[in-house]
Amino acid sequence: MPFVEKEKYELPRQCRLHPSNDLFRDQEEHKIHLDVNEWRCGYCRKSFRAEKFLDQHFDNRHSNLLDVGHSKCLADVCGALHCDLVMEIKSKKTKCNPAAAARNRHLCEGLADKCFPANQSPSSTHLHELFLRQFCDAHTCSGGGKPFSRGGKVWFDY
Repeated sequence: MPFVEKEKYELPRQCRLHPSNDLFRDQEEHKIHLDVNEWRCGYCRKSFRAEKFLDQHFDNRHSNLLDVGHSKCLADVCGALHCDLVMEIKSKKTKCNPAAAARNRHLCEGLADKCFPANQSPSSTHLHELFLRQFCDAHTCSGGGKPFSRGGKVWFDY
């Protein structure tokens, strides 16, 4: 996360966004994208025409390499992080669901508290406020807040 790196801040291990908590991180690091229609498995070097076939290969041949003990899928926090906007998968004409907005805001605030504990350090306090403003405040049906409103930059690489 560039905004975290810029502050030279290290995420606590209990933060869901900490790299060690990402169930599929190792698999993602073993995806080799060679060309438009060419992907390669970094474990066994087998080639595929599309990323979805490589994902199926991981499920079928390398699922034993997943650390399912304590890791979680980062997709579980996509609602809080506005992944739909980043990946442009949400229709612009959908009605806002107040219950979903409240749930995502609560999840987002929990991430802010765990990942950037307020009053722990100046960097942590700054990042906590930034995270709340950039991500959490946009979870509303009033139409007021929009994620990434400061400078229009997306700070997560997916």
